Amino acid sequence: MSKRRKYSPEFKRGAVEQLNQPGVTCAQVARELGIAQNMLSRWRSQIEEAGSEAFSGTGSPRDQEMAALKRELSRVKKERGFFTRSGDVLCQGIELKYQAIRRCCGQYPVRLMCRCLGVSPSGYYDWSKRPLCKTKLENKRLLSKIEDIHEDSRGIIGAPRMHEDLLDDGESVSLNRVARIMATNGLQGWPRRKKRSMRGKVQMYSPAVANHLNRDFSALEPETKWVTDITEMKTDEGKLYLCVVMDLYHKIIVGWSMHHRQDRHMVLKAVEMAHWQRQSSDKVILHSDRGSQFRSYVYQRFLKEKNIVSSMSAVGHCGDNAACEGFFGMIKRERLNHTRYPTRDAAKADVFNYIELFHNPRMRRRVAKQDLRIQSLLNRP
Repeated sequence: MSKRRKYSPEFKRGAVEQLNQPGVTCAQVARELGIAQNMLSRWRSQIEEAGSEAFSGTGSPRDQEMAALKRELSRVKKERGFFTRSGDVLCQGIELKYQAIRRCCGQYPVRLMCRCLGVSPSGYYDWSKRPLCKTKLENKRLLSKIEDIHEDSRGIIGAPRMHEDLLDDGESVSLNRVARIMATNGLQGWPRRKKRSMRGKVQMYSPAVANHLNRDFSALEPETKWVTDITEMKTDEGKLYLCVVMDLYHKIIVGWSMHHRQDRHMVLKAVEMAHWQRQSSDKVILHSDRGSQFRSYVYQRFLKEKNIVSSMSAVGHCGDNAACEGFFGMIKRERLNHTRYPTRDAAKADVFNYIELFHNPRMRRRVAKQDLRIQSLLNRP
């Protein structure tokens, strides 16, 4: 490619003066000087308009320096704007860099973006014309389904439970692949909040009720081990308390109640709901902490009447009721901590939606899958 020629102001004025000769045309002078005719016409127009001020400053080192600084400033502004749009792909793989370039190709030059990200323009153009392989097409199809499930769950599902839902839908995909697709596209569940451990607690036992569970949270049959506890949630109208009863066999919430006061009546409603769903009259262990609601005479009498064995944690040892505390941590992480409730009724509706339409159906599907797996093992010849 030939280098562009530059002309001094004296040359331009001399070329225009040649046009004043009689019988000389612009095309003839341009052809003799080896320049374009429209360029010579433009020079003549500039002299007619500006006179002696025409071509002022052209070729001056100061003006050239200013022009170079302006070009450099424009380039830096474009690079800064592109880095703001591209995110943190500078430390990512080359394919993510190509994707960032494709997203911003309408706003910035391709060569500038390639230079900023340290990739070659030819490599980008080759990648953009390359057809997708079968694996990428399958990942694209899985991503569409993962995004739908993630949106339906309000963005709380991480890779393990996303993998579980995909298997329930009949997909044959590994957990690592699901985690990789979610990480590549910026999808993640709500992380668990870290809490400081409590030390120096004095171990105290109540002589009335023993700890029959002894931190054994496994159950071989339903309706053999239950756990219950109370937690609070904040609303604009004030606090709302939630009491649940969980069956340790399938982790289903078999009883729950909500009220603005955490009294024994709220606890009794939750236990009564769980009792209504019992299919047998055999004894069941109901474990709780040593709150005043669970130590009340009315509560203990109700348990004896319904053939329910009361079990209580040691004082100050929340690990004795870790199963129920785990459920409360999950519902707070996935729903309560990032939702503002204007009224208590709004909070009640959202908790009902989480327990009956999200958590319990998921646990039932998990148990059904385990039953099918066990049945297939038993039917083997």
